[in-house]
Amino acid sequence: MDKKRILCLILAAFMLVGIAVGCGKTSESDKPAETKEEEKKDTTTKDATTGETADSEELEPYTFTHYFNYDWWGLKPWGEDEVSKALKEKFNVHVEFSKPDSDPQAKLNVMISAGDLPDSIMMDRGVDNIKLAELGLLQPLEPFMEKNKNYENNILPSTIEMLKINGKLYGIPNWARKAASGGNDAWIYNLRLYQEAGSPKLETFEDLYNFAMKVKNEIPTTKEGLSTIPVIMDQSTDGWRFARAFYRSYGGVLEGWYTVYNGKYQLAFRDPVFKEASLEINRWWRSGLISETQFTDTPEQILEKIVAGRTALLFYDQSLDETNKFRRILRETYPDDSYEMVSPFPYPPAKGLPTSKIYADHQSTVGWNVTCITTKAENPQRIFDLWTYFLTEEAAILQMYGPQGQYWDSLDSDGLPILKKPESELTTDEINRLGLWFWMIPGQSDNVDRIKFAVNAKLPKEKQNWVINNQANVLTPIMWLTDEFVGIGDVIDPKSEEGINRTLCEDFIKANYPKMIMAETAEEAEKIYESIIDFCDKNGMPAIEEAYDKKYKENVALVGTGLKK
Repeated sequence: MDKKRILCLILAAFMLVGIAVGCGKTSESDKPAETKEEEKKDTTTKDATTGETADSEELEPYTFTHYFNYDWWGLKPWGEDEVSKALKEKFNVHVEFSKPDSDPQAKLNVMISAGDLPDSIMMDRGVDNIKLAELGLLQPLEPFMEKNKNYENNILPSTIEMLKINGKLYGIPNWARKAASGGNDAWIYNLRLYQEAGSPKLETFEDLYNFAMKVKNEIPTTKEGLSTIPVIMDQSTDGWRFARAFYRSYGGVLEGWYTVYNGKYQLAFRDPVFKEASLEINRWWRSGLISETQFTDTPEQILEKIVAGRTALLFYDQSLDETNKFRRILRETYPDDSYEMVSPFPYPPAKGLPTSKIYADHQSTVGWNVTCITTKAENPQRIFDLWTYFLTEEAAILQMYGPQGQYWDSLDSDGLPILKKPESELTTDEINRLGLWFWMIPGQSDNVDRIKFAVNAKLPKEKQNWVINNQANVLTPIMWLTDEFVGIGDVIDPKSEEGINRTLCEDFIKANYPKMIMAETAEEAEKIYESIIDFCDKNGMPAIEEAYDKKYKENVALVGTGLKK
């Protein structure tokens, strides 16, 4: 297949990304006129004991506004696809969605100063969320939880405590969980290049290096005559993805540019092991294993290389095959080729470490962001009832597979939908019409993962989903759950002296770490590495570390630590 065909497939894949993850740039259609709501304080959408939904005929129609505090968020009209239509009918609500066209921070500030907040808002946890709560612009959720137990039934008590601001709960978490599951990044190899290299074992970090070197020295081109690239990662202009991957194989855990070293949360550059891992990246660079355009390529340019079968070894988010289709496009283009996860362990250890000393991905129970109900809302209980329903097992089935009578008609003995065909056989039009995976606002990770793993496992082996299989059978068993890193960055106001210094230091790191990786000699690389520490020390990093470590120790006192290897 020629390059033009590959580029067409890539373009099609990127057009599908928004559909699959709910971030597409779908334009808003005309919205129906707002329905006047008579507030009834004794009316709730759920039964307090059973959590079952009241008949929508018992509820007055209610319209409210919901704002996504992200300029990249894709919007879709409520009630047009089958999922949102079912939700609209179930709760007798109409939701009007909006988002900023650009600069979410500025838009939020304007809304606050003008008193023009939406009824509910999805936003990151952190400084802005805290500011809204402290200004009295958010409604505490405890009163609504008395009438509706969906929140408490699906969120851990310790998570609820961590989400509180000054002792009160304001946020409904998105992708909260009670257990670690799922999984994203892993070392992946190209099947044809691997076989041409003699199918070597890939059990240690040194094995990865040797495989990449063999490709460089002995397999300069693919069968189609395209130049090979021994090692590649997703877009990493600052080198952080390399740092995270290599440090992990040396036994480290990287949080941003920080880690826990000698029992203290501090800049990772102070850890000799991080230095060793960083200088190893430089060795791979000097060995010619990393593409010279790695730090300037766009995600699209990197994807083009990957789907052409040019990349021998990747540290990559394997779940992206659900969105950018990197593996599917390759397999369609070259039926004898594929990408597979390194086995038996997806993070081969360095320097003789056992796999038991390597930390896989970790997750927090609090999830990603939160949805809050503002004081603008006339009937906050109705809003709370809708969004917390999304946390339930019943909602997870609806969000992933649509309402009964469409993609499935009945549940099996395990309570799982019996699909009319595998998800992989759904067309884009079918996915859009049904609204599958779009309405995870919020989603509950345990329910989503448990159900999708179980549904996938019941399919014939040849119909099972590669990503879900990896998550269920390889990545979930080695993941770990911890809340010890939650909210650490929030203790510093970005506009304070420490906040300004933090930006200064981290910008310096992002600009100079790639230079360290691309240094022509080991001595030059070490010199640049040490200059990063020196710059940070002279520009307020010790005070930042002190504040971070204080918060870290408070977290550990509350939830414990997973750093026990």
